[in-house]
Amino acid sequence: MIEIKSLTKVYKDKVAVDNLSFDIKPGIVTGFLGPNGAGKSTTMRMILNLVKPSKGEVIIDGKHYIDLNQPISKIGALIDADALNPKLTALQHLRLMTTASGIPSSRIIEMLEKTGLEKVKDKQIEEYSLGMKQRLGIAAALLGNPETVILDEPFNGLDVDGIKWLRSLAKNLAEEGKAVLVSSHLMSEVQAIAERIIVLAQGKLLADMSVEEISKKSYSGYLKIKSENNSKLEDLLKKNGAYISKGEEGSLQVRNVESEKIGIIAKENYIAIFELTRVQPSLEELFIELTEGKVDYKSK
Repeated sequence: MIEIKSLTKVYKDKVAVDNLSFDIKPGIVTGFLGPNGAGKSTTMRMILNLVKPSKGEVIIDGKHYIDLNQPISKIGALIDADALNPKLTALQHLRLMTTASGIPSSRIIEMLEKTGLEKVKDKQIEEYSLGMKQRLGIAAALLGNPETVILDEPFNGLDVDGIKWLRSLAKNLAEEGKAVLVSSHLMSEVQAIAERIIVLAQGKLLADMSVEEISKKSYSGYLKIKSENNSKLEDLLKKNGAYISKGEEGSLQVRNVESEKIGIIAKENYIAIFELTRVQPSLEELFIELTEGKVDYKSK
């Protein structure tokens, strides 16, 4: 297990990561989310000892990264799919890694087959598409059969088949008992594979919860209502403690009051209900709500 303890990184006058603490747990796919500039990449680089923390520490099975005997067997990571020598072939790239780390060369063909690159293993990387580079980066991350796999924007450049393959791969790795941390801006893909969600904004932890916990949070669901007199119904519901916002097509989004209570109030006040539906927002909608007002870079 990887423990992030009070991790902080300050660049001159900017706090990139602010007193961050969480665990990366085995057997689970964890979605690592946050707007641009939230501190996700800096955090992942500190986990891999590529960036030195200003404060705090990362503990990997009781040790610091620098003290691990064979780090590649503890953590495998895809951080930048373009950080490859374009003149090398995939086979040469992976061979260099096995030679440097003492990993059996038999793992090379196994990983090329696993990532679907065996037929293009002798092509130079400069001929690869972004999706092929992503696959090669994942092959490299898995080369040491690591206990933890960190994937930063792994869906970028993948076609439909590639996305389907990566979904399956992430789930299979977790089923094998590995800890899988996936950072992505594609919320629908994270929602499809993650059992746990961590959300950062402006370097701070906003949420760390299971998908099941998210579904139980009051802000994560609402009742969509349409009636013959929304204005009157809104006033009545607010008097009964409801939180109400305007929805699409003249509907009301109602929280903090159950559907049975709404039905009784409408009946007692002779208001016909045309629609009363429970809505479970997508992960993207939840993300927007959690990070509202905490985004460093926002288009106008």
